[in-house]
Amino acid sequence: SRICMLIWRVKNNRGEGSMKYKRIILLLCVFFSVSLLHAQGKFDFNRIKAESHSFMTKEAGLTVQEAARFFPVYDEMRDKQRGYFERLRAIHNSKPSSEREASKMIEQADAYEIQLKQIEQRYHKEMLKVIPATKLLRVLEAERRFHRQTFRKMAGRR
Repeated sequence: SRICMLIWRVKNNRGEGSMKYKRIILLLCVFFSVSLLHAQGKFDFNRIKAESHSFMTKEAGLTVQEAARFFPVYDEMRDKQRGYFERLRAIHNSKPSSEREASKMIEQADAYEIQLKQIEQRYHKEMLKVIPATKLLRVLEAERRFHRQTFRKMAGRR
């Protein structure tokens, strides 16, 4: 969490923080925080998952039928992404012993982020088969709001 906040501040202070980069960092921070709390035994993954589904359904105005078709695809995407988030976390938590190792870590992190985006892109196409594009946009915005709120709550507990 401290690492995430530090990265966030550095990017914002240099004026280079594009919206895409901020979204990736925010998403990574939420998943890192979730992983950390889960490892500490204080995190109920199923409860958060249910809360996020409920929040996104309500905010995007999904019908019961749309939600029933949408969330299995969404959850499958998140399951496939989870491994990459864990690998990224391992990279961010490690200390390189040389310039060469640091360079390899950067390249690997970039490759994982590209993989994450490709998975997301592929699943967005699948999601568009089960809900209209306007609703998918609202779901994605609701997801970002939910993650921001969750991150703020977790940060406030520390």
